[in-house]
Amino acid sequence: MRRQSSRMRPVMGATVLWGLLLTLASLEARADGLSVIPYGDNCWGTGADADKDGLNDDCEHQVARWFMPLFWFDTGESGYERRPYYAVKSEGFATRTLRIFYLDTFFEDTGVTTGHDGDPEFQLLEVHYSAGRWYLDWAYLSAHRKSVCDSSAWYSHEQLEYDLSDSRNAYRGWPVLYVAEDKHATYNTLSTCDKGCFTQDFCSRHVAQYLDTAASPLLSRNVGSTTTPLINSVVLNGKTERLLDDVDFKGWDDQWYRPNSKGYFRHLVDFGF
Repeated sequence: MRRQSSRMRPVMGATVLWGLLLTLASLEARADGLSVIPYGDNCWGTGADADKDGLNDDCEHQVARWFMPLFWFDTGESGYERRPYYAVKSEGFATRTLRIFYLDTFFEDTGVTTGHDGDPEFQLLEVHYSAGRWYLDWAYLSAHRKSVCDSSAWYSHEQLEYDLSDSRNAYRGWPVLYVAEDKHATYNTLSTCDKGCFTQDFCSRHVAQYLDTAASPLLSRNVGSTTTPLINSVVLNGKTERLLDDVDFKGWDDQWYRPNSKGYFRHLVDFGF
């Protein structure tokens, strides 16, 4: 039997609720978007450009690092381990628009009956620069993409939630996303999660973690693209994953008793990376 809906479960303590109220009270005085990214027009056509895409390599890292989502994990989550990477591409200098592809690379899907090694969920954020600030416009959130219960979708910035506990963030800055228990599909709200995968997904606000929990998030994790790879073969614990090739993603594990996942190649190609 499916667990009680997250809408019916208490998800906030008094301290968290009070903090949220204080944040909402000060929201009107906070400008939209992010001002902490030290690039603007000079993201294009300046500095080192290892993947030959017309973008400054450090700008790619700064944009990916600062728009990196904050994840809320469910109370029963048992598969937190991941080693995230990213790719960035320009949608055009005229609109000052970039797309950021986050490869979550969860080591495993720990679902009881449908678990498998490697869980290649991802997020794609579209952002733009204007007058000293960067703004989130759209987010594509993978949720069992290309499976029988595909619940992946595009969301506009108005449909997303934001981490306003950090004074550097604001509306249209880095988003808050909800991760389905053990399956790692991501959603824009708790209620959307409850409807995911034919109502089999469930989320709650139990543990909050940024996509990359390292002290220097996403440093040296730019994969480039499928046509100009910067990082492809990654060895961890004596096992190798090829992130950009059309091969299975095994989460650096490959247990004999569980199936593997199809890798990131098809998703990257679909979105032009």
